Amino acid sequence: MRAAIYKKFTDLKGKKIGYVKATTAHYFLIKMLAQEGLTLKDVNAVALTIPDGLSAFTRGDLDAWATYGYAIQQAQKDGAKVLKSAKNILSGNFTIVAAPSAIADPNKKAAIADFLCRIQKSQDWQASHIEAWSKNYGKAIGVDETLVLKEAKEGLKQRRSQVLPVSQQAIASQQDVADTFYRAGVIPTKVDVKPLWDGSFTNAINKCK
Repeated sequence: MRAAIYKKFTDLKGKKIGYVKATTAHYFLIKMLAQEGLTLKDVNAVALTIPDGLSAFTRGDLDAWATYGYAIQQAQKDGAKVLKSAKNILSGNFTIVAAPSAIADPNKKAAIADFLCRIQKSQDWQASHIEAWSKNYGKAIGVDETLVLKEAKEGLKQRRSQVLPVSQQAIASQQDVADTFYRAGVIPTKVDVKPLWDGSFTNAINKCK
């Protein structure tokens, strides 16, 4: 990712690339390589945690780093350049999960529906108070508020956070992740993700809006 050495993604063939195993970073690294006709076997892929990856990248022990979140801003602050973005690869979906037994309980299901609305309200507040949110959130997690603010603003430009009902597009996106990980040997068996989704909160979510 250092522009003085690598100018395009294909320059990384045979090079050492850090990534976070079994995460979105792992997924989009596989997809980015595939876009160039490459696989993980064509690079020296090294599985690292975010803190270890940042340290290794800063020291120069990695030629590139597939990462996400505030680590990107930190790396850029230290002089890194982006060779390829995952914004057109990742769906941007974050699933909210609940136990089947809780969904089957009418009282608990009502509480979950209320919780989903509260999440939406918090996301709306964040979007309209982004500076205040970044300052407080950065302090809470120990990250420079300027990095948090930059990440939040970029996130709003790409897609605003909102609670959405289950959709076929969302299911298909998760299925692609499962299939990609299966083909890469990250998971041992092929998985049908559709039974994991529950669309019974659609009306409650729509009423939140």
